[in-house]
Amino acid sequence: MANMIPKEFIAEVSSSIDIVDVISKYVQLKKSGKNLMGLCPFHEERTPSFSVSEDKQFFHCFSCGRGGNVFEFIMQIQNKTFPESVIEVAEMSNTPVPDKFKPNSNAQYQNSDTKVLLSMYKEVARLYSHILNKTANGEPALKYLDGRDITSELIDHFDIGYAPNNSQILLQLFKDKNISDEIMRKSGLFSENQDGELFDRFRDRVMFPIKDEAGNIIAFSGRILNKADSTAKYMNSPETPIFSKSKVLFNLDSAKKTIRDKQNVILFEGFMDVISAYKAGVSNGVASMGTSLTDQQLYTLGRLTNQINICYDGDDPGVEATYRALTQLTDNKFNYGVISIPDKQDPDEYIRSAGSDKFRQLTENSVQSPISFILDYYKRHYNLSNELEQMEFLKKALQEIAKLDSPVAIDMYVGRVADELNISKDSVNKELANLKRKTAIQKPANNYKNVQQAALETVTASVPDKFDRIEKAERYLIYWSVEFPEIRSMLKANNFRFIHANYQTLFDAMLSYSDSYDEDIHISDFMNVLDDGSKGLLADIEMMQMPAEYNDQEIQDYISTVANSSLESQLTDIVSQLKQAAMVGDNKLQLDLTQQLIEVRRLLTSN
Repeated sequence: MANMIPKEFIAEVSSSIDIVDVISKYVQLKKSGKNLMGLCPFHEERTPSFSVSEDKQFFHCFSCGRGGNVFEFIMQIQNKTFPESVIEVAEMSNTPVPDKFKPNSNAQYQNSDTKVLLSMYKEVARLYSHILNKTANGEPALKYLDGRDITSELIDHFDIGYAPNNSQILLQLFKDKNISDEIMRKSGLFSENQDGELFDRFRDRVMFPIKDEAGNIIAFSGRILNKADSTAKYMNSPETPIFSKSKVLFNLDSAKKTIRDKQNVILFEGFMDVISAYKAGVSNGVASMGTSLTDQQLYTLGRLTNQINICYDGDDPGVEATYRALTQLTDNKFNYGVISIPDKQDPDEYIRSAGSDKFRQLTENSVQSPISFILDYYKRHYNLSNELEQMEFLKKALQEIAKLDSPVAIDMYVGRVADELNISKDSVNKELANLKRKTAIQKPANNYKNVQQAALETVTASVPDKFDRIEKAERYLIYWSVEFPEIRSMLKANNFRFIHANYQTLFDAMLSYSDSYDEDIHISDFMNVLDDGSKGLLADIEMMQMPAEYNDQEIQDYISTVANSSLESQLTDIVSQLKQAAMVGDNKLQLDLTQQLIEVRRLLTSN
């Protein structure tokens, strides 16, 4: 930073935005009591343990222990420094940022490897964009994009660029900036020849930046202009310290808001489908990196929506890919749907031929259930005029219907199968009953195991952290010290000391903050001066269910509990020694320990 950001500007930015609005871009939050809950964005979990306090403007995960204010959230989710997160939040809230607080561009490469790589990709994207839009070298690529109806607005929105047929342009750029060969090798922007010399990985390709959830460019996918048999149509960045294809979804950074608003995400096969859909007004589309959805990608989507709709090509390979996807998407926290493109077209072809309005209607009003698509899929693969294939179709269809829980849905699809085969519903229902009975006989042990596992997960998720009497007292004293200045002042005046170092550190920071800033402690602002451990501890304490007012006697009891903790420790130790002395028959030691025990108990009683 050119200059340290003053606390007045930090306070202005903090007050200009609601933490719920920021976190909702990353986490699907639902009201739970006075707070909001969701799946933690920092680790994978099945039971939501990530809580946001709208009143006090902070977050806390009961599982992993992370906590903090809006700046801390941006620091962790976007891998930013504190000053960078303040600038980011200011931009989110449209708060003008004085130039003197903005990052110094000359220092962008003087940081950790991650920071350097992110800066490199950002600069490369700018260079590719300039070459595409402003140079003669980019004209063939612009012509290709124009032929695909990719407008200048779409080029700007998706930061599309062009890598020229020059193997040295990036190499020279970063050598001039004194970037080491080691970092350039890590970046994935370069390849090596047999002599170990670096050259630009991407050449003569339209470049589609791949961004993380926060919008940072972390990789590229390059599309060849002139397809040759020996050349791959698309070339993607390799895995790097900032890019893992199993974790990234193309366009998620842009699509998040619409996904939350519409409460569904559309999964496309490729980047061009996402871009074409966006052009048609469908902005909740994403694409995986050439693979089926991974657990990490599903978890990311699960923080935003519970509905995934698959929209692959309508040709035979696209139908096969849709079927494979449905068989692999087994996470039962999602509902799944299928958007089938008519006439064996891909989304882009359908938009060109039928128009944007028809495509939007298709994505909103023509979503098939998975079983409806699968029945259609089986129908394509069997000759229903042949008796043997009729029986095979019936067997496959009933295996899918048997998975349904809804009696209405079962009855509907039984009727559909009966109509397809021109047989009675009663006969189909009898076959279904036989199948269910056979399945129940074959899988009793597995069902019991699943029930056991589910019960274990439920119990495990509900077990709270345990604190002994002393630590509970310390936590209560911290809570009331934050809420009421008089408690804080009383503890300070009596030179009160906490037993556990982390609570004393937090209390010392509290005293320093109230002396320097404000006697009334606002949690969100106070967190700006705490280290990560203290932020998490404070967030955990502030999430406790506590009454609105304290009781004087309770406060004194907490103080006595902590003050007498050393005597209690002695008491526990003496009792343990007494047991050992009794086991070995040492009567003299038992007498000495008994006298010590009486004295410690007297001191505890007098206190």
